[in-house]
Amino acid sequence: MARRNDDGTVTFVRPAALPGTELLLAQQNNHNWRVFHERYVICTCDTAAAGWRYRGRSNFLDDGTYMLMEPGETHFTYQVNKRSDFQVLFLGTELIERFAQELAIPGLPHLRTAQDNDPALFSACKQLYAAIENGATSLEQESRLAVCAHLLLAHYAEHPAQPLLSTGAHRAVQRAKRYLHERFDQSVTLDELSAVAGLSRFHLLRTFAKYVGAPPHTYQNHLRIERARKLLQAGIPPSTIASLLGFADQSHFTRHFRQVMYVTPTRYAQARTVGAAPPR
Repeated sequence: MARRNDDGTVTFVRPAALPGTELLLAQQNNHNWRVFHERYVICTCDTAAAGWRYRGRSNFLDDGTYMLMEPGETHFTYQVNKRSDFQVLFLGTELIERFAQELAIPGLPHLRTAQDNDPALFSACKQLYAAIENGATSLEQESRLAVCAHLLLAHYAEHPAQPLLSTGAHRAVQRAKRYLHERFDQSVTLDELSAVAGLSRFHLLRTFAKYVGAPPHTYQNHLRIERARKLLQAGIPPSTIASLLGFADQSHFTRHFRQVMYVTPTRYAQARTVGAAPPR
């Protein structure tokens, strides 16, 4: 499944041999991305010249660099100087937690670095992508994924994460996030959300955006899209999903999904599922 326009080509691939993973392949892309993450992410850039913000800091991508992101956080690009070719490896939290246990890292690890250019991890990721695309055996794909995960966690994981906010503000935002998770498919007012958080409406908006990287309404929308992504993979029609997740209609759902995932729901549902080759 690929979408081609003036912003380049985006393709999603789901490796049958690697449950809990998904691969996005982008070519000649010049799109400004704003993405909320519910999974761990490694984004390797073959060619890039772009500014992006994450955790309140600005970074600049060059050829051969990679981005590292974790669940519950948002990143966005604000400057694109040339068309980019890159790959995005999505890793589910259960998958990362299992690898972390093997390295005696408790719980879900925090990634202390957002961007780097270590050739070892970059090369390991490229070898994994090639194995997926070429339909290598399950053993080879699993082995190459294990190498990537080990390099990621051994070099960048730390626990626990250092909070960006004071303890009180952190807990207030966590309460608001929890409330939105429980009611992601419902209409939520700013008044009730501020009451749950124990903050004034203005203070909630400012603190939430500082901590999460997006205002509450955007966060709720991304939660809906994340749920929609899983339903599409399960074969649920877009029209049904729109109704289930609280969108006004299918057109409304399609518009929001495309803004977040950069493809329509139908095209996302048609993503290539790459199977493993027979044992050799």
